[in-house]
Amino acid sequence: MSRATRRIVVAHLAERGMSMPQIASELGISRDTVRRDLDASTAVTTVDAAPAAAPPAPGLLLPESTQLRQDLNLLAASYKGQPEDITRFLIHRAAEAVRARWTAHFTAADAQQEVRS
Repeated sequence: MSRATRRIVVAHLAERGMSMPQIASELGISRDTVRRDLDASTAVTTVDAAPAAAPPAPGLLLPESTQLRQDLNLLAASYKGQPEDITRFLIHRAAEAVRARWTAHFTAADAQQEVRS
């Protein structure tokens, strides 16, 4: 991840109430790097606030994975949305691509069968 992207993600996580140690752990970077990124960002007001614990929502539950969490946080920061909304959007886009491939596949198979008949 580029420095600019990392700074955006660090600022976003800090705005959501994560502490510097939590951000460092989440992104796999040092606390000093988090501190420098926050110093470089003017949008951050609180860093060491306690994170807001949300109750688990019904729906898609995935096992906790550091890499998955880092990827989701990066996407949420990039798209400037809530992780749940970004996940829903990206799953929808992936499903649409699969539907398009299958439609093309079956259309081609039907056309070949008509040619053989």
